[in-house]
Amino acid sequence: MLQAPAPPKVMFKFRDLGYFFRFVRPIWKIGAVSLILVMITTAMRAVVPLTSKVFIDFVILKTGYDGLAGLLSMIGMDWFVPRAIEMLGSIQFIILGLIVAGISYGVLYGIQGYLTAVYQQELTFNLQTSLFDHVLRFPLSFIKNKQTGYLMSRVSDDVGMLQYMFSDALTQIISSAFYLVFGIAILLSMNAKLALVIAVAIPAYLIIRLVFSTRIRALSYRERESSAAVSQSMQEAISGAELVKSYATEKTEIGKVSERLRDVVNARISKYVLMTMAATFMRGTMFGLLLVIMIVGAADIQAGAMTLGDYVTFLSYIVFLSAAVNTLFYTYLTFQPVFASMDRLKEMFSVAPEFEWEERDRPLKQPSRVDGAIRFEDVSFAYEAGKPLVLRDVSFDVKPGETVALVGHSGAGKSTLVSLLLKLYVPGSGRITLDGTGLEELNHAWLRQQISIVSQDIFLFNDTVENNIKYGRPDASKEDVVRAAKKAHIHEFVETLPRGYETLIGERGTKLSVGQRQRISIARAFLKDTPLLILDEPTSAIDPETEMYLKDSLDELMKGKTTFIISHRMSLTEIADRIIVIEGGRVVQTGTREELAAKKGIFGTLLAFEQGRGDTDNGRTPGDAS
Repeated sequence: MLQAPAPPKVMFKFRDLGYFFRFVRPIWKIGAVSLILVMITTAMRAVVPLTSKVFIDFVILKTGYDGLAGLLSMIGMDWFVPRAIEMLGSIQFIILGLIVAGISYGVLYGIQGYLTAVYQQELTFNLQTSLFDHVLRFPLSFIKNKQTGYLMSRVSDDVGMLQYMFSDALTQIISSAFYLVFGIAILLSMNAKLALVIAVAIPAYLIIRLVFSTRIRALSYRERESSAAVSQSMQEAISGAELVKSYATEKTEIGKVSERLRDVVNARISKYVLMTMAATFMRGTMFGLLLVIMIVGAADIQAGAMTLGDYVTFLSYIVFLSAAVNTLFYTYLTFQPVFASMDRLKEMFSVAPEFEWEERDRPLKQPSRVDGAIRFEDVSFAYEAGKPLVLRDVSFDVKPGETVALVGHSGAGKSTLVSLLLKLYVPGSGRITLDGTGLEELNHAWLRQQISIVSQDIFLFNDTVENNIKYGRPDASKEDVVRAAKKAHIHEFVETLPRGYETLIGERGTKLSVGQRQRISIARAFLKDTPLLILDEPTSAIDPETEMYLKDSLDELMKGKTTFIISHRMSLTEIADRIIVIEGGRVVQTGTREELAAKKGIFGTLLAFEQGRGDTDNGRTPGDAS
């Protein structure tokens, strides 16, 4: 534990705090008023130990007025010395003053607490909203490389740590720092020699901080990463609960979570031990300082250089100041997990999003009209640099309103083509255009609003049937939703649900069958009604009889739209104007269904296989189209 830790990949420094002040800027006035009230209440608390001197010297012993007279004379108030001695020597006046001060302190502290709470929650809102917005605009490749539980940990847990930094911790630091300033100033005015003895102890605290803080920070970073891994494992196991139960692998999944949770526990125990050791050293230093003050102070009292009230006040301030110093030190130690979270948050914010909402430097186009002419010009693409190409020099044209079926074996690159069309990925070389304009010149959000998708990977939200259907068009009326559902042949089923279109369908639509989920996805595309349409395995989970009904609906859906169809079922190519066959990332065949069926090649092989003729043209065994 005491070994020097390896430096983290992203080392957060105090100057980096400026990066996060943009989240504080909208609420800085609330924070400023709160801090002013912190300073006022701290000043009020700082004079509390002085009441010991007042009671002992002025009220009980009726002595020690020299310091008071000297202070008033220094500020030109010699005339007030007799009246001040009279008031401070009255126990009734002291008690009344303490009552008034206590009530004032309570009111100010309550206001300060309320403003701090508002500031804290608004800060969390600003930061969490901004981070979530940033995460949703990450390139798809980044999101796929990071699992959901890991990203959720950063959006929730790390933001909570930053909230602590800019609210609770900041308040504690300022309060304790001002208490130290006020306290030491008072002690210097009472006995400069003893105040300097206290100042000598400060380097000891600095040494302790240097020894322990970097090690605690490294353990905190490890703990945060391990916690994210635990969230990731739990999320996976719960999301895949059906698979886990089907294979009876509950113990395996519990073992995975347990192993990662053990890493968290070990890191927390090590961190706790180090923080306890640091606190022990600090308390030992403070105890030694207290002994020195007792010895020196006793000698000064015997020599007449110090009153009994001064001595008791000094000891009271040592206790109060030690608490302030401990708070500062403990807060700094707790900064280590905060800094670890800041490291992780800054790393997240440093990931360049695929687009910005305000594209000031290079405004992207948002044409007022879309005809739907698509052109791929020598497009090549690989998911990672240095990896084999998924697409190689792909070129083809699609006319406005034309329906094109993409056909080929699994892994040929068909789904990758439509992902590039959606700008989910950027071609390594070549160019894709829409109505003659390169996709790189078009606004991401605008482009995707022009495209409807019916995918084999159906995602439904834990919301009502109606809201899931109108997800791409939230302003649609109930009548529009019902009309789209009828076209997708799902209306009759929805009417049988307990609350009809207001029925909640569960997370990812778990209360529905796969076929029902797919038909809701098709209804969603009907409702959005965009000039471009992508059908990625639109009938993969629907029986052949239902597919026959849906063909008419899909035919209607595709009218006037530029459509791409990807399907396992060759029967769906009947509604395509043209077929493009992809193999090994290249376009190897193109033509109508009749033209390609009459030729030897991949399409003929796939068609023959589906029709049960067992045709193996070109010596190939047909694969599974995807």
